[in-house]
Amino acid sequence: MPHNGHDGPSSTWSRRGAVRQEHFRTTPKREAGISGDAPPTHPYDNVKLHRRTLLLDGRRYTVLGLRPAAAERFAVNHFHGTWHIVTHTAGSHLLAALLWGLSYQRTPDTILVVDRPFLDANPFDAQPSPPIVVVPVQTTPFGDGAARDLRRKLPLGPSEGTVRLHAHGLAAALTDSRAWFAARPPQNYHGYDQRHMRPVIRQRAGLLVLPGTADWLREWAVQIGGLNAEAHRGPYAPRGMDYDDIHEDFSLEVQVFADYRARVTAARLAREQLPDEVRTGQDETGQTAEVWSRGTEIRAHMRRSTAARRRRTAKSGSAAPS
Repeated sequence: MPHNGHDGPSSTWSRRGAVRQEHFRTTPKREAGISGDAPPTHPYDNVKLHRRTLLLDGRRYTVLGLRPAAAERFAVNHFHGTWHIVTHTAGSHLLAALLWGLSYQRTPDTILVVDRPFLDANPFDAQPSPPIVVVPVQTTPFGDGAARDLRRKLPLGPSEGTVRLHAHGLAAALTDSRAWFAARPPQNYHGYDQRHMRPVIRQRAGLLVLPGTADWLREWAVQIGGLNAEAHRGPYAPRGMDYDDIHEDFSLEVQVFADYRARVTAARLAREQLPDEVRTGQDETGQTAEVWSRGTEIRAHMRRSTAARRRRTAKSGSAAPS
């Protein structure tokens, strides 16, 4: 791999037959406290992304996005004044790797966009999810004008090339996240303690914008990367659910469901099956409550059907001649 003389490897971006060098720094070993020659690797290290160039509010941006082969999906919900990114365990691990990798990129005016087809309707009331935009604020300004221009240009057009985003050091940080956070004392940024003064995550021009400094993006990555829905089961989520608030003012929560895809399907079916009298006779709040209730019933039916199918399969297998 070509090297540019700076810390960390570089990525080669191909553009219309030309070769253009852009630099995405990977984690230095001292960052995660790694020793030895074989540090642990993250399953989404070296993830390949599409790259596009867009003119937004008079500024030329490099826009990174997932490739069509990506199987991970995300949804966005706003509930009790908090934005929620909802996904499955693999989706949270991919998001963590993307945040970690972006925290080391050097190229100014670079953003990451998660849009359709990687967005589902939210798994609670099947409302459409707004696109997600991650902004490394130390290198990239992104105001309301840029947000409006980006929203008008979605969905993204053809790719101009690919870039590999590295997550070196994330796996090591996740092996003992408590120790990793303990080794990171608060650092002053423009005169304030950045652990307690974080940018507000909010919607801009129909986009959910996540602005963060390099340190914040890494902290969020470690918090999100440790989520594991399958390890946490309870009455509300018998298949498993995990979550974490990644913002000090509780303006964002990442929530992970083991049965995320089933929940998305159930919510969509519940909204499609709303009776006409509910659609015409109730406001959106009433319709949402009805979708939640019907979605819960549909998921219960799906679980019973799956259990019955497994019993039939097990019974037929045990009855087969030896």
